[in-house]
Amino acid sequence: MIYCLCYISKKSESLDVEGVRSIVSTSQKNNDAKEITGVLVEYKSDFLQYLEGDPVEIYKLFNKIKSDERHYDVNLLQYSPLENPLFSGWAMVYRDLDRLDSVDRDKYNQCIETIEVINEKRSFWKGIKAIEILSNLIDD
Repeated sequence: MIYCLCYISKKSESLDVEGVRSIVSTSQKNNDAKEITGVLVEYKSDFLQYLEGDPVEIYKLFNKIKSDERHYDVNLLQYSPLENPLFSGWAMVYRDLDRLDSVDRDKYNQCIETIEVINEKRSFWKGIKAIEILSNLIDD
């Protein structure tokens, strides 16, 4: 059975563009080897990450992520079974919502709005909505 895990966290102030690129590159390599897929979203000072894969593997990964000093205030939004993966074939997609140029503006605005609500209320369902919107933005 496949599971999904979603969390939100705050980016460390010292984390620069190269540091984020390193996270993405390492994640793509490691996730591919463990058949984990997902997306990492950066928006202002936040990360929203969604992972899909073997329940034990993604939870072990989450425990490792929680101790990573490149971010803090890690809050689990979801960990549950999943019928249909949203990011099949993507070891780790990365999107910086502050730097997206040519996307469907309605979906982009909905995604930003839901991330802001997540920050305020730590809303599980808003987190799911943001991920669904993001899956529709990933088209390359």
